[in-house]
Amino acid sequence: QIGQSLRLQPVSLVSQALGIFVVLFYFHGTLDSTLLFTWAAAALLALWGAVHFRRRFRGDCNREKHVRRWLRAWMLVSVACGLVWGVAGSAFLAPTNPIDEVVIVTVIVAIVFVSWPVFSCWLPSLTFFTLLALTPMFFGIAAAYGIGQVFTCLTLIVIISFVLYSGRRLNEIVVLSVIRNVQNERLVTRLKAEKALADSARRATIEASQMRTQFFAGANHDLRQPLQALGIYLQLLKGHLTGQDKEALNQIETCATAISTLVGQVLEVSRIESGQIAVNVERINLPDLFDDLAAEFSVLCADKQLTFAAKALPVAVDCDRTLLERILRNLLTNAVRYTRSSVELAARRLDQGRVQIAVIDDGPGIEPQERKRIFEAFFRGKNGKAKAQGYGLGLSIVKGLASRLSIPLRVESTVGKGSAFILAFLAEPVTQAGTLVSHKTATEPLRAVTGTVALLEDNEIVRTALEAVLKSLGATVIASTEPDSVFIERVIREAQAGTLTALISDFNLGDGFPSGLETIFLVATTVRKAVPSILLTAVSEEVIRAAYDKLDKSACPTAFPMPLLLQKPVTAKVLAAALQSTVQAGADQSKIS
Repeated sequence: QIGQSLRLQPVSLVSQALGIFVVLFYFHGTLDSTLLFTWAAAALLALWGAVHFRRRFRGDCNREKHVRRWLRAWMLVSVACGLVWGVAGSAFLAPTNPIDEVVIVTVIVAIVFVSWPVFSCWLPSLTFFTLLALTPMFFGIAAAYGIGQVFTCLTLIVIISFVLYSGRRLNEIVVLSVIRNVQNERLVTRLKAEKALADSARRATIEASQMRTQFFAGANHDLRQPLQALGIYLQLLKGHLTGQDKEALNQIETCATAISTLVGQVLEVSRIESGQIAVNVERINLPDLFDDLAAEFSVLCADKQLTFAAKALPVAVDCDRTLLERILRNLLTNAVRYTRSSVELAARRLDQGRVQIAVIDDGPGIEPQERKRIFEAFFRGKNGKAKAQGYGLGLSIVKGLASRLSIPLRVESTVGKGSAFILAFLAEPVTQAGTLVSHKTATEPLRAVTGTVALLEDNEIVRTALEAVLKSLGATVIASTEPDSVFIERVIREAQAGTLTALISDFNLGDGFPSGLETIFLVATTVRKAVPSILLTAVSEEVIRAAYDKLDKSACPTAFPMPLLLQKPVTAKVLAAALQSTVQAGADQSKIS
């Protein structure tokens, strides 16, 4: 409270100093100089005491502990100031000159009321200051004009009552103001502390996210590399083993595929949880999408003696095609795993331009108490545990990708009859054929590869395995661990001579070297034509597309298409099919040019 009052003290000090100057100026020459200047010295001493109190109070860091001492000192300041102006009221009041009376009364009353807010922090100090300053002046006026004692006493009682009541009310206002200020200061302090904690937590979250991103980027690369080499070597061994050895190799291949699937799913869940999934929205022709998935899963279902049906609608939806395909593939894979006889991919039209895409099976269904948990990572229901395959991550990935795409996802299931996983979209009719990009999958048989294939892979085990596969397909291979000048010059010569069939490269080729995408772009820019190319990598498609968008394609005289992207690990069969598809696409592009 004292601190709050001291904020107003300069106003009181200035008014008292001005009052001293007025009294000296006006009464100089009419009153005894000794009395006048003695009073002025006492008044200045009282002002100095108030200023000294203010300075010492501000400098006390433990003023709360010394509150009693400061209250006593504050009372002394109040009494000193009250006495100074009380003496002025009794000593300088001249009944013979009404103007002198008006001047001294005006000065004292003005100073008292200007100083009231200052001394109101503590009711006793306010009372003493007011009574000491006004009472002598009041009695002086009463004596000068012969006012009776009874009337004087009554008037004094009224004045004291007024001072006590008004002082109390003013004190309550000041105390309330002090309390609110303290509460506001505490609130501000708390908000600052919470903001500091929030900022600290945000920085820690950003750092953790960055560390997690770096870890998963490294883990994605380092885990997929040996799996890539393992898969290729198993494919190569298949052609050289028979009987029990071949059966054992099949079991090893099954285990390797399971490990590869688990690694891919764990990394996929981690990327979703850390927000590392980029979304590229495009217009998707639903019949084309269904045809691509039907081509893949109809064969898989036929191998398992299951029926597969795809029922599309002539509509288009706006979504990220890659992520939507990932969602539907996971749902269809689950359906194939658990169904009894059939799997259906169906689109159904709703009202207001909405459509549903449903993946339906006639499997054992999902227990009601398990439906809320089926999208949790590593959760497998009672029916799921009966199956040897699966790790409980597929539906977790589906839920994460659907949330990232803001696609409503729900499940309907009847125990013993089957389940349906349903996605909802806004759709538009397909009005013009050919306006949408078709993503058909090539299904033509594999052919031998002729000519030279350039191979860039910084992992020696993977590079050796890939080189063996390419040679088994009939290609001449130029292989290197890094895009040094010798390798680049040889690749450029082969491309200029027309003998370069394709360029296969990893994306990350080590610190200090350009990426595989930049190397392909350098070759294409130098030979002034597109080079059939494949990026075989563990780096996510989002990162590669971002790097592709940053390339200065104006430096390339011809169009520079995005290289075909294959995510490690891939089988020798997939690599051979991709290589043939890339070579055919390059040949078609050359005919157009």
